[in-house]
Amino acid sequence: MYMDSTTNQKSTNIQDIFQKHLKIEPKVVSIEALFGNERRLKKTTYDPPYQRNYVWDDEKATYFIESILLGTEIPPIIFFNTGKMIEVIDGRQRYQTIKRFIDKEFKLKKGGLLKLKDLGNQDFDELNDLKDTFWDTKLRIIEFSFSSKELFPPSTEDIIKKEIFKRYNSGITPLKSTDIDKAKYLDDDINKLFKDKLIDDIKFNSSVVDVFHLESNANVENTLKKIRQFLVLHKIPISYYSAMKDKVITKFYEHLSDNLSDVKVISNLLKNFEEKIETLSRIKKQFKVSTNRLIFECILWAFSVLDEEGISPKEYSNPTMQREIVDHISKHIDYFKQEQSSFAKELNARYQITADFFQKKFNVDFTLYLYNHQAFKEKNRKYGKVETDVDSLSQFESLRLNKPDASSNTIDDICLQMKKQRFLIRPPYQRKEVINQIKSSGIIESILLGIKIPPIFIYKREDGISEVLDGQQRLLSILGFIGNEYLNEEKKFVKSDKNKYSLRLKNGILKNLEGKKYEDLDDSLQDRILDYDLWVVEISEKNNPNFDPIDLFIRLNYKPYPIKENTFEMWNSYVDRDIIKRIKKLSQSHEKWFYVRKNNKRMENEDLLTFLTYIEYRAKSPKVNATNIVDFLDIYGRGGKINFRIKSKQDITKVLTSPNIKEDFINSCSQLETNFIDKVKELLSENDNTSEDELSARFNKLFGIDSTKRTFQNFYALWYILVNINISSVRKNKQKIRDKIFELYSQIKNENDKDKFDKRIEDFWQKYNS
Repeated sequence: MYMDSTTNQKSTNIQDIFQKHLKIEPKVVSIEALFGNERRLKKTTYDPPYQRNYVWDDEKATYFIESILLGTEIPPIIFFNTGKMIEVIDGRQRYQTIKRFIDKEFKLKKGGLLKLKDLGNQDFDELNDLKDTFWDTKLRIIEFSFSSKELFPPSTEDIIKKEIFKRYNSGITPLKSTDIDKAKYLDDDINKLFKDKLIDDIKFNSSVVDVFHLESNANVENTLKKIRQFLVLHKIPISYYSAMKDKVITKFYEHLSDNLSDVKVISNLLKNFEEKIETLSRIKKQFKVSTNRLIFECILWAFSVLDEEGISPKEYSNPTMQREIVDHISKHIDYFKQEQSSFAKELNARYQITADFFQKKFNVDFTLYLYNHQAFKEKNRKYGKVETDVDSLSQFESLRLNKPDASSNTIDDICLQMKKQRFLIRPPYQRKEVINQIKSSGIIESILLGIKIPPIFIYKREDGISEVLDGQQRLLSILGFIGNEYLNEEKKFVKSDKNKYSLRLKNGILKNLEGKKYEDLDDSLQDRILDYDLWVVEISEKNNPNFDPIDLFIRLNYKPYPIKENTFEMWNSYVDRDIIKRIKKLSQSHEKWFYVRKNNKRMENEDLLTFLTYIEYRAKSPKVNATNIVDFLDIYGRGGKINFRIKSKQDITKVLTSPNIKEDFINSCSQLETNFIDKVKELLSENDNTSEDELSARFNKLFGIDSTKRTFQNFYALWYILVNINISSVRKNKQKIRDKIFELYSQIKNENDKDKFDKRIEDFWQKYNS
């Protein structure tokens, strides 16, 4: 029998439930216990409605399976056990990947294997002797359940599960690709030389930043990523690069690095690059038209091609040649627009127009540098070939981590270790501190509620120092709140960038602590923080002499697929189910033609419809105009085009979680379908029999795109263009309106005069609003 909420309201309060009625059990179980037990499998639901879709590709999945085989620590899977059913609250991607592999739904991809390369193209049954190792591998799980099975109704249970899901997914600040690269290339000789030059030579750093239009305070890792690209781009046909981009750049850079160890040769590489930057700086000063990074990327590529063809730098860097280069680019400046600059068609065109000039001037054939060819295909295959290490499986046991069970350390204990200089939070491969007080406050709130936060992974060196491999941001959030110092990578005691911050919990459970600092908390709450047990997973150098801490750091952070705030993936976990169902139903009704992504793994089509419903909800005026939409839709000129964006996605979250707007928002969703989607369908249809494939093709044509990616801006602009045109006018003037919209899209992409745009839209509304 459920507890009476009117007579015992306090016990049904979420805070009270977390602190008094929720059982949290950390466990270590084998894969066989989770996936080999049919009874448990049947009881386990890994895709409850509040979960997002399965989003991992097979390469990421392979990398994960290899990590399991190597005994690498992976974050715990979070379950909620009702007694009758077990739901995966956090860790669906991990859980489903293991299940998919056991069920032989994918084979291990060579590109995802870094150590066990000879397992490429094998499925679960082909693991042979390794199957037992796989089954026996221990996983960490955290299981939530109510202390009494009959204490709370399903609606309360649902609220608690969603809160746990949100808590485990909203505190993640994923590493950027440059953070991963920082660790990956930490000991790379070429990268180190260029990095030292950028740090030590302010003039050189400034020149690189200026020429390639990087942000003035550009992170050195961002600059290094561009440099690694420039060092090998001329080795890759542009037509191939336009499709593969970062993947092929990484492959060719790593080949260059692996085969270049002579200090003198590497120094010459830097000197040659430095001279090119000086030439580009001089060229940049001569332009009378506005420039951007695309221009200088193309010129630098052409210089590298000329080097490859034996042309002396003196021939292409003299003042006369510089002026001619400027004249040529200025005449063809339209090829260097940043609009859709990453699309293959635009990218190939600007490199071709650059090559045309240098081919003619130096009588050098650029064909092999522009288009794919047999010699490159063979080289690419060779560089990408997985060399089977005949010893990798025979040495399998030495590759596996020798790890003890996780231990529990109180926050107070960890603080004491830091004072003794035994705890290094920021080893050189770690990223900088992320300053986000809302996420940090969520971690402190979880601690106060007794919710188990993910484990801290540390590497205990033989000198007794413990390096934090994963969990840096969690520790810094705790230390920053308490006000304790920590040992940085230079072995100096420093304070957190958010030292002694105030809690931001106005949207949390412990709202009464909003604005409180650590010193403002009473002794019992301070003790609760200091006595909180952190789950610490320690990997000992003594027991794992071949262990590479950077390898684990990369494995724990490889290809993150975090759930972003203010997106449907997150809203799906906690917003009212009726709103979520209505958005999903609307998406499914028109998914074949009204979409922003054909592949909707990340729920971006639901994002789009939620954004548009929000716009419809906020557009209360009988007649929308440029003035009365400014509170929710930004329209502005920048970068040679008119831009559209939602004013505040955080405001959408506020609207969706407001208790009194449910019916209004659902009605706005219906109005969106009637006032906009049906209107667009009418505009694109020739008759009642127009297929959805035809609608989709005509939609692309209306946007002025081929098969390239649609953008959210396309839809915001179309909503605005059509908002004051009724469907009868669309039916009556279909072709004229289509032609005019096509013309408006062209103007949106090619000019940034907002006043002119407003005038055109007003004229359009006046003409067709009948």
